[in-house]
Amino acid sequence: MSDQVAVITGGAVGIGQAIARAVGERGGRVYNIDHDAAGNDETDKLVASTGARCTSFAANAGDPEAVRQIFERISSETDRIDLLVNNSAIWNDSSLTTGDYGSQVQAFQAAIDSCLHAAFYNTLAAVPMLEKSTNPVVINMNTEHMDAERHLSHIAGSTGYDCAKFGLSRLTETWAAELKDKGIRVNELCFGAVDTPMLRAVNSTLADAGMKPEDIASAVFHIVDQGPTGETGHSHSFGFSGTSRAESLKQIAEMQV
Repeated sequence: MSDQVAVITGGAVGIGQAIARAVGERGGRVYNIDHDAAGNDETDKLVASTGARCTSFAANAGDPEAVRQIFERISSETDRIDLLVNNSAIWNDSSLTTGDYGSQVQAFQAAIDSCLHAAFYNTLAAVPMLEKSTNPVVINMNTEHMDAERHLSHIAGSTGYDCAKFGLSRLTETWAAELKDKGIRVNELCFGAVDTPMLRAVNSTLADAGMKPEDIASAVFHIVDQGPTGETGHSHSFGFSGTSRAESLKQIAEMQV
């Protein structure tokens, strides 16, 4: 991925940060959008340690005006985007039986904005620049909840998170069809537990047993490396909760060209 340009949402910590670092290790240029300014600084330094450059924007990826301004900045610095990773998401308690009306409306809106709306806004803004790439790829980060046997997370209050992720899966399908003639490939990764700060705050036991963020970064580049004739509209399922990390890594390796 030498000299290629990647835009990552939610790149301040965890999976997004690991992908940003991996882009840097491949000699690419990184743009990261995340509201966590302190985490963004760490990501910038990690990418810089690879000899590459990362520009982070301390903004909400689900804010349409902020996204518009960020992509204006990006387009002033580069003529194309090769990879967009829609990774931004939050889990919060958006249940019907906790808090009050105002708190739960706010929680649900935040969950939808951070994942579903963010993916739409950033992809909409990125398409004109993705069209200029010779190998343009959009990858949506999804969840094992797409699996028929795992539709319910059984984590109380995950309504907003699950709704956003199901919507993201439909966007993957429709965008792949819409953008096929433009040569832009759109795929999603559906996976289980990963040791990230978000999961660790909810369930440390699952985090301890899960995959590592760098494992997901490997999966991303298996898709990128398929090249312009690679798959589109595909949902990759791997590493479901309860699967050992060793087995998950085998499943990821099977994605290689």
